[in-house]
Amino acid sequence: MNIVQEKIDSLNAVLKVQLTPEDYKSQVDTAVRKYSKKVSMPGFRPGMVPINLVRKMYGKAMLAEELNRIVADSIDKYLNDNNIQILGHPMSKAESDIDIDWEKPSDFEFAFEMGMAPEVNVTLPPSHTFVTYDIQVSEKTINDEVEKIQKRYGEYITPEISDIECSIYGKFDELDANGNLLEGGHSNQSFLLFDKISDAEQRQLFIGRSIGDTVDFNPVVALKSSTEIKYLLGLKDEDPQSFNKNFRCSIERINKVVVAELNTTLFDRIYGADAVKDEAGFREKIRAEVAEGYKYESENATKHELEDVMLKESGLNLPDEFLKRWLKRTNEKITDDQLQSEYDQYARDLKWRLIENKIYKDQNMDVSKDEIENYTRTMITDQYLRYGQAHMLTEDYLKEMTEKYLQNQDSVQRAFESLSSRKVFEYANQIIIKDVKSVSHEEFVDIMAKHEHHHH
Repeated sequence: MNIVQEKIDSLNAVLKVQLTPEDYKSQVDTAVRKYSKKVSMPGFRPGMVPINLVRKMYGKAMLAEELNRIVADSIDKYLNDNNIQILGHPMSKAESDIDIDWEKPSDFEFAFEMGMAPEVNVTLPPSHTFVTYDIQVSEKTINDEVEKIQKRYGEYITPEISDIECSIYGKFDELDANGNLLEGGHSNQSFLLFDKISDAEQRQLFIGRSIGDTVDFNPVVALKSSTEIKYLLGLKDEDPQSFNKNFRCSIERINKVVVAELNTTLFDRIYGADAVKDEAGFREKIRAEVAEGYKYESENATKHELEDVMLKESGLNLPDEFLKRWLKRTNEKITDDQLQSEYDQYARDLKWRLIENKIYKDQNMDVSKDEIENYTRTMITDQYLRYGQAHMLTEDYLKEMTEKYLQNQDSVQRAFESLSSRKVFEYANQIIIKDVKSVSHEEFVDIMAKHEHHHH
């Protein structure tokens, strides 16, 4: 066997694997003998089919299978032994049927395209001052969160008369200019939450109503939000503004949420038994959760800017044309339009991962088995907390769920990548030069929106 690497340029190469009969004949013979012992063929007892007949009927397929295995193993060993870093996988340059004279075994040569990983050079800390944000948690935010939780865990009732805190279910029919039902007009059945009605006069039309009442109103004026209008009227591709006219709502059901009381029953249901003792502790718990969320948003903004700066400073290039062909070959469902629109983001993510791997290796970082397990436990716990099911998560059940998740190697790899990425950012976040600014969450959102607009 002979393996030759032919460099095309710094990012592309061709790998040629040359095989002689001595490299594959014994493996193929062994495969044929094994198969002859279990193959069934009319006229022969099981296991008694002549080897030459098996070779004649199945030898070509077995040869192709063994060649593929030998070549794949040889390429892996060659890349590993020579510490060659590639992107994607080697890709066969040409597919051809293998014709072989069993009496005169042939030499074979297989050629593979390879996309080479670029050399990564990073300078830390980068020559840049990062504006970072200390986002303040307002009392209004805490009050809003408390109200949302009380509604989420509240009791649903069906009052006879609607008030400002109600929602209704009914039919919404388009009217003509004279206020009559429009024949063949638009119609939809849906829910309407009164707190989604932004126009005060339109909202008042629904107060004090009973089941069976009708209300004529303009949904475009009432709701203003295109998303809410489309939901209410069941629109898909239509322009909500084309329905800027009166509709008749026929009320079929009135709903109301009686908010949950702020007591230990609610606290235990959300956070588990005795985790929160009173309302003050409940508000502090919410404050800490919101602050943690704000910290994540702020760090995510810093991480994005760090990526921008380091990607620019590194000047990395990729074997783009190879990667595009590889993506098309390995994902038959991807269209040319998808590839065109999504490749830039794919390339950016790949470049950043290369930089992360370089920092991870240079700083001798490590992700332990215990860290992966703890990461998984936290992720599962957070999911149960998010849906208010912390009381269901016993230690035994959490252990069972964690073990089940970690049985999947793809899940383990995702956990590793998340943890290693986090360690790289935490390291960089400690050494970069920062200009810290204290802002409200509203100010932060506005800053990020302008940043996103600038990117586009």
